[in-house]
Amino acid sequence: MEKYKEKLLNSLKLHIDFIRGRVQESFKKVEILASKSTREIARMRPEDQLVQMQLKANAENRIIELNNLESSPYFFKCYIADEDGVDKEYYFAKHQFSEESIYSWVAPVASIRFENLGPVSYRLPDGTKKNIIIRRKEQYMIVDGKVIFFALEVKDKPRELIYQEHFTRLKSEFALPEIIAQMEKAQDQVIRAHHQGPLVISGPAGSGKTTLALHRVAYLTQAPDTAGLYKARSIIVFVQDNGTKEYFATLLPGLGIKDVNITTFCEWAMFTLNLFGYSYIERYGESEEERDIYEYQKLRALREKPIVKWNSNIDKVLYGTYEDYFSKENIKLFDKQKKEKRLDRFDLSILLKSHFEKFKKFETRREYQTFVKDNLVKKIEKNKVEYSLMIIDEFQNYLPEQLQIFRGCLNKDTTSSVYVGDIAQQVKLGTIRSLEDIGETINSDRNIVLNKVYRNTKNILLFIESLGYKTIIPEGAKIGPVVVEKEFQTIEGEIEHIKNNINGYEKGTIGIILKNDAHLSQFKNEFNDIKNIHVLTMLESQGVEFDIVFIVGIDEFSFKIAHHIDILPEHIEERRRMQKDLLYVALTRAITELHILGKEKLLNVINTI
Repeated sequence: MEKYKEKLLNSLKLHIDFIRGRVQESFKKVEILASKSTREIARMRPEDQLVQMQLKANAENRIIELNNLESSPYFFKCYIADEDGVDKEYYFAKHQFSEESIYSWVAPVASIRFENLGPVSYRLPDGTKKNIIIRRKEQYMIVDGKVIFFALEVKDKPRELIYQEHFTRLKSEFALPEIIAQMEKAQDQVIRAHHQGPLVISGPAGSGKTTLALHRVAYLTQAPDTAGLYKARSIIVFVQDNGTKEYFATLLPGLGIKDVNITTFCEWAMFTLNLFGYSYIERYGESEEERDIYEYQKLRALREKPIVKWNSNIDKVLYGTYEDYFSKENIKLFDKQKKEKRLDRFDLSILLKSHFEKFKKFETRREYQTFVKDNLVKKIEKNKVEYSLMIIDEFQNYLPEQLQIFRGCLNKDTTSSVYVGDIAQQVKLGTIRSLEDIGETINSDRNIVLNKVYRNTKNILLFIESLGYKTIIPEGAKIGPVVVEKEFQTIEGEIEHIKNNINGYEKGTIGIILKNDAHLSQFKNEFNDIKNIHVLTMLESQGVEFDIVFIVGIDEFSFKIAHHIDILPEHIEERRRMQKDLLYVALTRAITELHILGKEKLLNVINTI
């Protein structure tokens, strides 16, 4: 048996070397097209320039694909008999290499890899049904031309492991596209769902929802029947912050996608409204109570007052909206905010709504220079803001009004949107609390709910449970260190504790999480030189995880909700729920080790919410 396995493995290695050689040959041919300079193209006839520029762009993209193929030529192989009984071999990979019967994972035939051996069928883009018989399947993981994993499946026998290298590398070293090889049938069906209409992918951190959404983008831009509709430049991905933006920007090129617009709401809004010289602030005010009341009054104005007519003087639009709702104190606060030229999500939502109501569209403006009769003149190019596909990450953090604005920018031929998030984690005022709040009809088969993958240790989950949260402790969960709770009266004491407990985490990730951002800079300055330490607020920590987490600055006022005459009782209750959700987010960021530091024990504080 061992000799049989060795023979199969050697045969696979020889074929990998052969394919890599063929890929290198193809690379040299494509490189000639890609190397053609823009100066050479500029000397061509005008009617040939556009064609040559497109050929050059295609060649540059193909070089990226060939580099990926050389490292990992394929991840699956099916031995089949077609409708005429002819035996064939199909390989499946991240990208197509048709010269050697290697098909992209987005090709219709690639879906057969999830089927059982025997008679199966798949459909071509034109709807034609193809019937085949799968006789044998082989699954691989190949990294840098080296076989990491090899399994075989033949009829009437259990799946057999042929070879598996001992995994010693960190998970972070594996690229996102390698997940394609491990995708399940249900996930593949979600990715291949009909392109039109909204799709919701929900689930908590660790459930794989972001991975699924990114592969949905990759599929729509590369599949034969949708690639023409979903050009990368016409796709927009809304993320929560610049950290997530960088994360997405790193992952998408590995899936063969370039030029997708990845942005935050504030960045997009200011660019779309042509607002320069302004900065964004999440919540404005000196204290938690002041920020709460300010937000409540802005939210009521947004939802209760008719849209104020658009004016290029945005202060008039905003003041006209807020004046009947602001207290005297908050009118002064607004004047201060106006002088500082800072805008929050309520301000930007009101301005966008007002602008759209007047013009029925958004336009971007680009200034450029060109020659007109030998004179260099300035011109302005206007383009309608319109997208074929929209991905909204952490959709539960958006106001329904924001999502309505986004939908106004969708191409009417595609109306394709993907909402990614966890409806159970509402940490901002006035945001989505149910799928109905999204404002679109979500069919049941397009509402994908993923289960939580608990990566936290048993001790962390037990601690979270002791605070009154419902948790599921899976069988086989690692025990892990006991959660540490220590009381410190000073920030210096907390910093000293962190320094004493980060040894041994040089390769792991460390998160320092604060409820109040007033001391953010103090912790950042202290740990700025250590690359694997991330200092962030509880709100910013949503969607990320760390090996070890220090939640710092806990005191009796951390989650206290102040009652105020201008605040409705239901808003007070909503704020309480948000505080509990926010704390849950922070606690579940820890994978292996959790430390709670501050002037009070967490259980005493949470009982005051």
